[in-house]
Amino acid sequence: MQYAKVQQATDTFKKLFLENWVISVGLSGKDSICVAHCAVEGLKQAMEVNPYVGPLYIVTTNTTIENLELHGLMLDLHQAARKYGREHGLPIRTEELEPSLASLPMVEYVGRGKLLRTPVTSKNGRDCTVDWKIEPMKRYLRALGDRHQTNKIASASGTRDLESKVRAANIAKRNESDVELVKTDLGFTFAPIKSWTLTDVWALSAAIDNDAIESFAVDHTYELKKHYGAGNGGTCDLFSGENKDKDKSCGSRFGCFLCAMVERDESLEAQISISPARYGYMAPFSELRTFMVNTLFDYERSRALVGREVKAGGWVLVGYNQYSLDYRQELLRYILTIDVQEQEAFYEQYGYEGCRFQLIGYKELLMIQYQWAREGGESEVGTALRIWHSVYTDGERYAIPKTQKAEPQTLPATRYFNINGLVKQHACTGLHEDNRHNILTNQLWMHPKLDSVDLVPFEEEQRHTIDCESCLIDDLVERWWPEVLEEGHFGEGVCPTVIIKLLLEAKILKLKRGSIPGLHKEVQRAQVYNALKMTYGVPYDTMVLGASLSEAEYKAALAEQEQAEAVLAGQGFLDLTVAKQVDVSMSELLALW
Repeated sequence: MQYAKVQQATDTFKKLFLENWVISVGLSGKDSICVAHCAVEGLKQAMEVNPYVGPLYIVTTNTTIENLELHGLMLDLHQAARKYGREHGLPIRTEELEPSLASLPMVEYVGRGKLLRTPVTSKNGRDCTVDWKIEPMKRYLRALGDRHQTNKIASASGTRDLESKVRAANIAKRNESDVELVKTDLGFTFAPIKSWTLTDVWALSAAIDNDAIESFAVDHTYELKKHYGAGNGGTCDLFSGENKDKDKSCGSRFGCFLCAMVERDESLEAQISISPARYGYMAPFSELRTFMVNTLFDYERSRALVGREVKAGGWVLVGYNQYSLDYRQELLRYILTIDVQEQEAFYEQYGYEGCRFQLIGYKELLMIQYQWAREGGESEVGTALRIWHSVYTDGERYAIPKTQKAEPQTLPATRYFNINGLVKQHACTGLHEDNRHNILTNQLWMHPKLDSVDLVPFEEEQRHTIDCESCLIDDLVERWWPEVLEEGHFGEGVCPTVIIKLLLEAKILKLKRGSIPGLHKEVQRAQVYNALKMTYGVPYDTMVLGASLSEAEYKAALAEQEQAEAVLAGQGFLDLTVAKQVDVSMSELLALW
């Protein structure tokens, strides 16, 4: 192998450590293992000159939908790096990062209804990478600066020019270097193996595996070969030094199993095909991805009709938007079934309780429930919790159906609906604490931007979160919820938004600082939709579509609003004559549309 490239990368790390930089290496696969090896060796050599340099941080981001076998190997390498550090007196720290709870894939897709990222739905490229990897890393690097009281924090990545033309273009756009630090959105960063070929990467792994080079990763390169070999259809010739002229002969790439930016997850499919005994437990991920891809553009099945953004004057968009609540409920049933069947299979195989993965735990479930309640449209309080109990308590199982892929179609013109007036008409009190159902306390809070509203008690954090440290979340989901249902507290006629008040008052749900005024208005809007559904007995989006205006009508109405300098008292009331003139059948309404 070309030891000169390894030495250059090692020397670069050594130089930066001796200049008192604190360095973080992102560890995610074969390329970044090479970077981590060079970083550890650079630290060791730097400490021979100055024993007070460092530390080195090795970091892996868990998006929660990574290839599980590869992610598990990365965590094993964390442990190996810490052990190597202890044995050689090196300050090596490892950490596993996660996206914020509200940005977790399952919360985004199932909770918020964000559409699966594809080249069609993700106009700005791989924005999922930003949400799930870059933003957690940014927060982490800022925290390192605070921890060490320095701005000399640098991150090293395993990006290479030869990975793809897109990757090379992005590296060039950021002006990244393999020997010098550059300032990017992530902070100071560099790409020490930028010019390496795939052959170089596997040659270093082979040298480590053959004990030609000492490395913290020595006990794990064989597993690395197996995973990439399986993902490559069973072969990995480059690892053994063969076929060096064919640089793609071990070029399998692993990513998130719900990534739809590519046509197929060929590496995962190959793993499952090559070794069902080892990788077959991940087969449901492939089925879930296929289902979501196939139904993404089946608009009537998967999409909501009413948008969440409220435009000036109280107007909401009416047209195919995010995933519908019905579709998200369908997804939740499938995903919880995948989780519980994994637990059953684990017990059958190993004889004790456990699992290799859990896609939706208590914190994700409660955040999903919060997102559904703030949007409106649930038929009853706590739909997500009810679905959880249908699977975990009642033993229901929901198999992912076979589907045909729906192709994108030209969408009907967007329509508009005015919600003003309906808040008062239906007495929608938002987060006002009315204690109507004798579940919540009598404590009242105020907010300077909502000075006329007595609010349910709430606590604020840096971002929306569920208090996972609290033992209350286990008790709430498993025991308390079925008990209060049995006692009739959340029966017919209770607005589903009451669960938001419950989660806030129990201090399980913490809100992002400054978000309470916006949430108050969102809850009022959700209460409008819930009231329409309860009052008229048909889906609220059916009624909204029936009473919506065309773009020309909307512009004329908006002009009248602006001229009057205030919303007309009855402007936003639902025109029931329109709703009664059309059949409440969604298919016929869509035909009229």
